[in-house]
Amino acid sequence: MISVVAYSLIEECPHDLGFFVRLRGWSELALMILIFVSTIFYSLELGIALGMGLSVLILIRHSTKPRIQILGKVEGSDRFDNAELHAENVELVEGALIVKIPEPLTFANTGDLKNRLRRLEMYGTNRAHPSMPRSRPAEHNQNVIFDVHGVTSIDGSGTQVLYEIVDNYVQAGARVYFCRVPNRNVYRMFERSGIIERCGGMSHVAGHVDEALKLAETESRTQSILSA
Repeated sequence: MISVVAYSLIEECPHDLGFFVRLRGWSELALMILIFVSTIFYSLELGIALGMGLSVLILIRHSTKPRIQILGKVEGSDRFDNAELHAENVELVEGALIVKIPEPLTFANTGDLKNRLRRLEMYGTNRAHPSMPRSRPAEHNQNVIFDVHGVTSIDGSGTQVLYEIVDNYVQAGARVYFCRVPNRNVYRMFERSGIIERCGGMSHVAGHVDEALKLAETESRTQSILSA
C-alpha cells in the first residue's frame, strides 16, 4: 500500500514541478527540494518534521502580516482600487490617505500595523524601505480614511491597536474617517473602545469612500471659514 502511494506521488512530481516553475514559485520549489534531500539522505522522519515545521512557520509568517492597501481613484469612474497594483489607471487623492484593511484584525496580525501604515504615509507604498527619504508629502495625510469592509471581526488587541492609531492621527492634527463598517458587532467594538468618539463621532463614519471624502472636504471648508 505504501509503495502504491509513493509511486503515485512520484508520478505526479514532474507535473507539479513544472507547474511551480511556470509560476516562479521559488519558495515552494526550495521547500520541496529541501524535504526531498532530507528524506533521501537522512531519514523519512526528518523529512516529515522539516515539511511540517517549515509549513507552520510560513503560515504564521503569512498570517501575522497585515495586508493593508493604499487606495486611489480609478480614472473616469467613482471606484477606488489598490494604487500599488493598478498604478497605471489609479490616481491617489490629494490631501487624503485612503487605507483599505481587507481582513479581520486580531492579536496575530496587528503587531506590525503601525509600521506598515507609517510606510504608506511616507512613501505611498508598502514596498519602500524605511531607510529611504520621504517621498509622500505630509499634507497628503491631512485626512485619513479607513475602508474597513474586510474587517468582519476584531478582537480586543486589534481594537486597542486601532484606537492607538486613531489617537495618534488626531493628536497630529489629522481628520480620521471610517467607511463601510461591515457589521454591527465590529461597530460596537469601535464604539465601546472609544474609536468612534475619538475620531469625531458618527459624522466621521460613512457608507463608502466617496462619501467619506465629501465629509472631509466639508469639514475642511468649515474649519477654513471659522478660522478666517
